[in-house]
Amino acid sequence: MKKSLLFLSLFGLFLLSKTSLSQTPPLEATFQSWNEVQLILPLSQGKDSKGKSFDKVTATFGGVLRIGRKNFDFIDNRISLALDFRVNKYFSFMTSVLYRKDELTRDRRNYETRLDFGFVASKTWKNISFKNRNLYEHRFRNSRADTNLYRNRLQISYPIKYKEKELFSPFISEEGYFDLKTKNWTQNEFFAGISRKITPKITLELAYIRNDSSPVNVNGFSTSLKIRLR
Repeated sequence: MKKSLLFLSLFGLFLLSKTSLSQTPPLEATFQSWNEVQLILPLSQGKDSKGKSFDKVTATFGGVLRIGRKNFDFIDNRISLALDFRVNKYFSFMTSVLYRKDELTRDRRNYETRLDFGFVASKTWKNISFKNRNLYEHRFRNSRADTNLYRNRLQISYPIKYKEKELFSPFISEEGYFDLKTKNWTQNEFFAGISRKITPKITLELAYIRNDSSPVNVNGFSTSLKIRLR
């Protein structure tokens, strides 16, 4: 009971938290549907001091489709490849490449390729899992100046169990985007949802999202399907 109350308290703090964005007038909010599929392929495995196997190197292939506006346009399409190099149970390095095509403003298409480098620190305390991801991101953009960003994402999750069996895990996360040229926080993404393991190799995440950025602020619903290939 105490652990559940602690998690709810942390959830409340997240709801109250705000990331400082650049001095842009408030924009009208719109609703979007964010959908993602991840194919997770372990490339190398190791064993910890207790003889338990873990993934040392993992490749993740991702596809994203975001739908918005009144006529349900495909406004944001992405494909990606990420490599994760696990050092120990607390720390891992990662790098990724992502190609994006979007039409956030009607009839105005943008294309970009993103390169990311960074690390993830994780810790579990009394069944509460904390993950903090730090990334340097370079965006190669067509017909626009390239940009460099620092991204920081904190995620907290807590498993709900019945008779020692995990039913699902509520989670909250918040990610801020800091433009290294303008020295401003230009975007903030907030997620609040649940994660459930459907089979030993398939996990489904459902979440409410709030994205504050230009050209429009977004409320929406997110689905993420994670499939382990072996």
